[in-house]
Amino acid sequence: MNSFLLDTHILIWFLTNDDSLNKNIYEDIEYFQHFYHVSVETLREIVILRSTKRIKINYSLDEIINYLKKVRIDILSIEVSHVRALEKLSMYREDRKIHDDPFDRMLIAQANAENMIIISSDDKFPPYQKYGLKLLVNEK
Repeated sequence: MNSFLLDTHILIWFLTNDDSLNKNIYEDIEYFQHFYHVSVETLREIVILRSTKRIKINYSLDEIINYLKKVRIDILSIEVSHVRALEKLSMYREDRKIHDDPFDRMLIAQANAENMIIISSDDKFPPYQKYGLKLLVNEK
């Protein structure tokens, strides 16, 4: 059975039942069709984005964690092997622009290190497939 890592906005859309999340992906997560994971890095990003008012989400960190347990989404800690995978990633995208988003880069590294498929809508992720990233693009 496949293991999936949810990108931050995928988790937010799941938590808020946002129509931006593909219905099939939503139902797959909701009905425990595969193993799903959320990185502790995603939780950190949500806390930071919420505190800087860049996102509006009405759940506390504890409420999110409790909900993840309820729907059987595991929280993936950051391990040394993930940092090693991060070290191997190029900072440059195919268009030679720097991709310096630390949250994205850690999620990509974790997905690579754990051989997980990352679910994302971020257009910065596909170039990392040449580094072994397995990607499921959320398409509406």
